[in-house]
Amino acid sequence: MNGRKKAFDCVEMKNEIQRKLLDKWKGLSQEEIVEQLHRDLATSDDPVARWWRRVREHQAAKGHLEAHDG
Repeated sequence: MNGRKKAFDCVEMKNEIQRKLLDKWKGLSQEEIVEQLHRDLATSDDPVARWWRRVREHQAAKGHLEAHDG
């Protein structure tokens, strides 16, 4: 390295996100985590969440979703 401090550290950002998720999901079962993820994706305005909802709507319209995925 050239001695300059990086303005953005993607590894540290990833580690921080993972720490927050571990805290959020502490004590939850795998099924509860998946349910929480689905709730978050269903209500978020994040571009990835909007994309996920469009994909789910398309799959539902085509009959590709199983009853337990809803």
